[in-house]
Amino acid sequence: MKRIALALLVGAVAATAVFASTAAASGPAPPGKEIITVECEGLEPLTVAVNRNEHGNGAGQIVGEKGHGVLVSGSFSLTDVTTGEPIFGETFAKGGGHAHPNQATTPCAAPVEEVEAAQFFGEEELPPGVSPTDIVRTENVFQVIVKR
Repeated sequence: MKRIALALLVGAVAATAVFASTAAASGPAPPGKEIITVECEGLEPLTVAVNRNEHGNGAGQIVGEKGHGVLVSGSFSLTDVTTGEPIFGETFAKGGGHAHPNQATTPCAAPVEEVEAAQFFGEEELPPGVSPTDIVRTENVFQVIVKR
């Protein structure tokens, strides 16, 4: 479960870096990349190409225009909506919170998603107390340095 949550967190966080229109308009993702739409304060919804796994460098490429974003900090949470219980949560800060102290950051978030637990966890074992038909919600918020 933690592997899935980490992959989602890394993907959503890195996603903040790439800004464009919609994921559908950007076409298929390049090999090893995922296209994610994010919303950042003061900007239109953005489409970002990010690494699909936790081996990414925390940066995302803007789709359809020049620019990128660098992840500074963020948090991820997974909640069982059916029971109201939190399942997993993690907060991180690059460089222990001391990375890029002199650069302005932009608050961003990935769209909240709700799906059945069986779909979210796939082949992974469900956490204790979570039923396959329970609805789970993912929430991702992060701070990004936007470079255009």
